[in-house]
Amino acid sequence: MKRKDDKDTIPESEQDFYIFLKRVRIEEKVYLDQLAEGLMTVSRLARIEKGQRPIPKSVRDRLLGRLGIASDMYENLLNVEDYRAWDHQRNILYAIERRDTQSAQELVLAYEKEAPVNDRIKRQFCLVMQAEILKQQETDWCEIAACYDAAVRCTVPDIENLCLEKKLLSIQEVNMILEYEFYHKGEDFAAKCKDLMTFVESAVFDDLSRVKVYPKIVYYYLQEIFVGRDNRQTEDWSECLKVCNQAVEMLRDTGRAYFLLELLEMKINILECLGAAGAKSAKLRTEYQESMELAELLKKLSAECNVPAYMQDCTYLYRQRWVFYIGDVLRIRREMCGLTQKELCKEICSVRTLRRAEKKEANMQQEALNALLRRLGLSKEFQRARLVTNDREVLRLKREIFTSRNNRDFAKCRKLLSQLQTKLSLEIPENRQYVIELKASLEWREGKITKEEFVAKEKEALQCTLNIKEQFNLQEIYLTELEMLCLRKIIQGFTGTEKKKYIHFFIRFFVLCEKKYMLSDCIVLYEYIMTFVASELGSIGEYQLALELDKKIIREELLCRRIWVISNVLYDTLWNEIESKVENKQLLNKEKITENVEQCILLSHFCRQTFYEEFYKSKLIQS
Repeated sequence: MKRKDDKDTIPESEQDFYIFLKRVRIEEKVYLDQLAEGLMTVSRLARIEKGQRPIPKSVRDRLLGRLGIASDMYENLLNVEDYRAWDHQRNILYAIERRDTQSAQELVLAYEKEAPVNDRIKRQFCLVMQAEILKQQETDWCEIAACYDAAVRCTVPDIENLCLEKKLLSIQEVNMILEYEFYHKGEDFAAKCKDLMTFVESAVFDDLSRVKVYPKIVYYYLQEIFVGRDNRQTEDWSECLKVCNQAVEMLRDTGRAYFLLELLEMKINILECLGAAGAKSAKLRTEYQESMELAELLKKLSAECNVPAYMQDCTYLYRQRWVFYIGDVLRIRREMCGLTQKELCKEICSVRTLRRAEKKEANMQQEALNALLRRLGLSKEFQRARLVTNDREVLRLKREIFTSRNNRDFAKCRKLLSQLQTKLSLEIPENRQYVIELKASLEWREGKITKEEFVAKEKEALQCTLNIKEQFNLQEIYLTELEMLCLRKIIQGFTGTEKKKYIHFFIRFFVLCEKKYMLSDCIVLYEYIMTFVASELGSIGEYQLALELDKKIIREELLCRRIWVISNVLYDTLWNEIESKVENKQLLNKEKITENVEQCILLSHFCRQTFYEEFYKSKLIQS
């Protein structure tokens, strides 16, 4: 039941998963039997699309994945069962990333015992992780092949006679098929890779899904091609270069580094086969030089941060984003708002119901849970990309807005925002918050408002969902990603002790995330907020702490195979080092400064960050 004083009425149809699922399926002209194949019966999927059947997160993610939507775009609130499953998976992934095969093996076995026998997706996950463990143990290929064979058949049973043209596959399934073919190593492996490349190119995948698997397929393909390199003609190498460049361009467009170093080295080899080092073609010589420089920089940064330079597992395909147990969110948010259990539950449900949910003893009924979340300023949507919508076009516009804003193309950004607003319900607090915050950010960057006006608008945005005065003395805190972004911008209006208080709040927050092995799950926020924190620390003279934080940010970026902000962090590092030396009356190494700025130019150029590339070039002239 809704209280009379609850102001915001949220349109139910704007945010239900089953509506979004059906809408995307119809837009992509996908039939129910295509989407359901290997996962469930058509009748079960039909009931899911009607909102008649509950759906576990693992199945929800796989359905989205087959429709080409990256699940790690979304913030996630999970029920008891889903949270426990995610926690198991996260611990397994972390052990494999650390190459702790003994712990990983024990965790996989424990998870297998808890997972229901008929849960195909969980079973598949365990088999893929088992294969990763066997790889790290350098086990016989036949055993690894058998693992992938069993994994693929969980959801793609007709692997021997697979007709890709008629299939809908998630990127995880594409990866399993690639590995299955690789370890079986038939004579036509290169042809299989080309088939998979064609499939990914023509599939419904969004950019963030496609980039996770396409570069890997291309790398495997080029590896196979190089086995018979002596018989290659110039035309063959030109085709290989085209394929390699297509994968690299995908990485450039998304600021990712999946198999980037491997592909750069392949590209260098191909260019050498084409005689690029001494070629008359200026274009080939430039490509060769830029690939060499970027590959060397990536290896250098990886060595300095003690991060593997090359890809060594597939855990990145299973990472989630901003994951919380719904009962924890209710408890933490309730305490932030200063509400007792009785006050929160009034006219909605019994205190006992809430208490059991907060203790992970039981899930709540959907209607009561929705009402509690709304009272706490949160949407009832448990999986959202900062905006509450069932329109896939909104997500595309949001990504374009992000790129144009970072490149300071404000005219394009405003045009895209106008399109976005026509597709959003601003009755929903999160959507209203997004629009207010974005407009404030644009006006501030364009110099149309003062710092005080900017901070006031950011506070207005924050209060759409979080209207409380003080929440940072609490032991625990829950904020949505957008609330965190608003808060990070609000503190630009603070000075002295007040600013330091918020800076150290952010540091403590992400230290806690690291202890819970959650940094990779919140890497988007981490990179955005902590680059700001490091810059602010430098501006108040805490150079050493800023330098330590800069190094930490670069390490986490490399671990997550993201390179979007590394040029900014390298420049911040350089600035802090210069200021520290000036303060201590030490000599500056101009050659080193020039080298560092050139590295910033190289990375910003690769990521198509036109604004920052020009900025670093201006600094290079000054130096």
